[in-house]
Amino acid sequence: MKINYYNNVNTPRTFTGRSREVEKVLDRVIGSPQISESDRVLLTAKVKAALKDIFIKSRFIEEGSHNAVYKITKKYAARIPLGEHITSENIGDNFIWGKGIFKNLKNYYGEAIVQLGKLQILKNISPQIPAGIPEHLAQKLNEKKCRRYYLKRYLPKFACLSQSSYNALAVDMAKLNEMKFGPRSYGVFDSVNPNNIVAHEGSLMLVDEIYTLCDRSYSNTTAKLLNVFINKATKDFEAPDAGKYIKFVRKIFKKTVVAGVYADLVHVNSKEDYRDLETALKKCHLNIDAPVLLDMLDNFSCIECNPVKRAKMADEYLSLITFLNPSNI
Repeated sequence: MKINYYNNVNTPRTFTGRSREVEKVLDRVIGSPQISESDRVLLTAKVKAALKDIFIKSRFIEEGSHNAVYKITKKYAARIPLGEHITSENIGDNFIWGKGIFKNLKNYYGEAIVQLGKLQILKNISPQIPAGIPEHLAQKLNEKKCRRYYLKRYLPKFACLSQSSYNALAVDMAKLNEMKFGPRSYGVFDSVNPNNIVAHEGSLMLVDEIYTLCDRSYSNTTAKLLNVFINKATKDFEAPDAGKYIKFVRKIFKKTVVAGVYADLVHVNSKEDYRDLETALKKCHLNIDAPVLLDMLDNFSCIECNPVKRAKMADEYLSLITFLNPSNI
């Protein structure tokens, strides 16, 4: 059975005029600090008129832990809570213009441009390949086929992504760590569901909503990225042992850790992070204790040099660890 990277239904060949009308209004008003009342009424009307064209099987892109995403046009997508049936009658007129809170995160595409009731409109980045096993496949494939997808499709694809794509994502995580949303309130991405990070045109994108976490700053860590890329297959299941595909797991591990060093991320910030790091080392079949690895990575962070040189040192160190730990598979 051939399993595609992409959800086959997310690239319809034709678009209806009503979806195009939504796009036209959005193109005109995006970038404005606020939207006029006349444009608000017009966009609401255009969205309501297009709903029956949007929420159909051929427009489905993907779903996460809480939401499903559908294609409006090539530029825009609609996100709704799982299980919600959105119609022109129940959507309401509660129109909220996006505030652009995360506009400085270059690889974050989870912030709504506009929200109308429970419907959010986002920038569309399909086709996309989620980390792990896409939720829509995990729900219909048996365990054997899920394992095959993970090992033969996901791992090789993400292992081949450039180091710069991992670096860019880690830099965004570092920027997010510097943001504060109120007294003892900080932003954190959902690392439980690997599908929240996707590959799109050679780049890694964070596509889920960012939540606030009280009391703990710098919670977006290297360990959380490792949990997404190596430890989890879906939000509910652990990644299988890679066996003869271990080289791909090791490549992803190395690129993720090097990216963490490049962006000067905190590598672990909790007991859960520490366990995630230990799990990732086991997934890689690397015989090195987590404290030893962390001490060395912290040493690189203490050296006064540019990020590129710091990352190069980490890369060389991890290459040595891999050399001293042959997979024997």
